[in-house]
Amino acid sequence: MVGGAGGSGGDIAITALRFIAAALVLLPALAVARQSAGTLRISLTVVASCSVQTRPLVFAPYRTGGPAAGTSTAGSIDVTCSQGVPAAVYLEGGRTLRGPDGAAVRYVLEANGQPWAVGETLHVRGQGEKAVHLVISGSVPPGQRVPPGEYSDAKVVRIVY
Repeated sequence: MVGGAGGSGGDIAITALRFIAAALVLLPALAVARQSAGTLRISLTVVASCSVQTRPLVFAPYRTGGPAAGTSTAGSIDVTCSQGVPAAVYLEGGRTLRGPDGAAVRYVLEANGQPWAVGETLHVRGQGEKAVHLVISGSVPPGQRVPPGEYSDAKVVRIVY
């Protein structure tokens, strides 16, 4: 027995021929394989966004009927908008502090040292991650005769962009 413990040399030759024949049958199929291509479109819409942060304004103590009182601690409005986005800053409502028994004290405001009248809009442009900082100060006009006590007001700061 020549070739060892497997089969005969003829069996190996037949197996090799079968493998070659199978490869020859598949080869034309691979040679004529077809393909098709398409385009995958990818898109993104970046939307504008804005946010607002505030810090309170505190007036100096006021003596009833006395001279004007200024700002003790300036407030601030920080507006953060997408880069280049124009935005309008509104402060809703009037300019009146309410105190004991509904007593009212009028006040005026300034933003970055410029008067900010009731109904007036401040215009800013978005700086991306960096906030536009508005320093809010003001004063209480003189001669208002009101009872002593704590007076306060709360305003909605609205950003339109």
